[in-house]
Amino acid sequence: MSEHWRRIGRLAVPMAAAQTLAVMVPVVIVAMMGWMGTEAIQVRALYMPLAFLFFAVQIAFDIASQTISALRSGRGEPDAMATMLSLALVWAVAGLVLAGGLIVAAPALANVLGAAPEIADDFVTFLRWMSIANLTLAWPVLCTSTLRGMGRAGTGATIMITGIAVEIAGLSVLGFGLDLGISALPLATALNGVVAGAFGMVMLGRAGLLQGRGWRPEVLGVLLRTGIPVSLTNLVMFGLNFVFVMMLKPFGPNVIAGFGTAVTLQNLIIMPAVVLGSATAIVMNQRRGADERIPLLPVLRAALWMSLAVYLVIVPAVWLLRGVIGGLTAENEQIAGETAHYIAIVGPSYLVLCLVLTSLVALEQIGGALLALTGTAIYVLGSVGIAAVAGRGADDPAPVYGAMSGMNAAGVVAVVAALVFVRLRDYRMRASPKHRRRRAPPIRDGKTRSVTG
Repeated sequence: MSEHWRRIGRLAVPMAAAQTLAVMVPVVIVAMMGWMGTEAIQVRALYMPLAFLFFAVQIAFDIASQTISALRSGRGEPDAMATMLSLALVWAVAGLVLAGGLIVAAPALANVLGAAPEIADDFVTFLRWMSIANLTLAWPVLCTSTLRGMGRAGTGATIMITGIAVEIAGLSVLGFGLDLGISALPLATALNGVVAGAFGMVMLGRAGLLQGRGWRPEVLGVLLRTGIPVSLTNLVMFGLNFVFVMMLKPFGPNVIAGFGTAVTLQNLIIMPAVVLGSATAIVMNQRRGADERIPLLPVLRAALWMSLAVYLVIVPAVWLLRGVIGGLTAENEQIAGETAHYIAIVGPSYLVLCLVLTSLVALEQIGGALLALTGTAIYVLGSVGIAAVAGRGADDPAPVYGAMSGMNAAGVVAVVAALVFVRLRDYRMRASPKHRRRRAPPIRDGKTRSVTG
């Protein structure tokens, strides 16, 4: 198990550092928008639901690229350029369709989202430019995910951090220095894409991965089997939070604000579990690439023990400090108290939720995306149904929070299902006469290593 911990940890630590910064970026941008004026932050708030569409496209290609790269790494095939170009072509088509649709529909979306007359034109212009700017992010995302899949998570994190730094610096200079206001954000996003993308190509070249040309037909299959289901999972979870906000409206704006703050913190708390799941998937796919008959179950078990060890520290600390956390996140005592109230009820269930996320994120990338998506759908439907019944006629949101906590705890069933799925997969691969051990070992960090341990 120690060998699996070492390999997963070597990938997870730089990925976690980069993801932590990525989670913090929207918070920083919102704060900067606030300094640009009320209209700027209102436009940004209206854009947020649509930003999830761009994120959904991004995550689909990110995971597809990482999965293919990990498999090719396991086979000792460093010719990543062909895969990147194939994915970039498909992304360009999908991105242009999405951007074109939003550009045309921008005025109608302003009405649907309830944009005030004084900011409607600014919102339309902002959405149109952001639709174009987001296309540039394909470049660094594909570079980063390719390097992660090839076992070079540290280098991939450097590209991601570089892009974040460029975007924040660009927004500062263009938004405040040149007084462009919110118009600076699309420009800063494009700078992120161009600078980080160029830097990513340099890093890929240094790693010897800019090899291979031509169309890779397998990218469409991986997108359909893995990338799109992962993307749908993220969209479903966004929809779940939106439904919960609707449920909490009768309890007043302070409850909604406290819930929103708690969910934002929750995204940060669950990030290590998601990163561990993704790092585990890379290791498992490298083993699959080297030889389909190498068992994956020991890797998943090691990841779950690793996740449990991490959250046995995080969960008690967050629960004990819930009052302090609430006070730090809001000056309003009622909002702060509601944030602490949410953590008091839901916080302990994070101990199971972390195992669920680690196992399902890994499962999504090794051929179990349909099972993971089904589990997510059951979780969402159960959470909404139970919370709706529990919260009916309640004087405070505690029953709704209790339903959330209960469904998180029930997620242990999903962990068992993931373990069974991987065990059955290992049995089928060992029993199948089609699969023979490949002789080509993986290429990791410029050295040849075995993955059969």
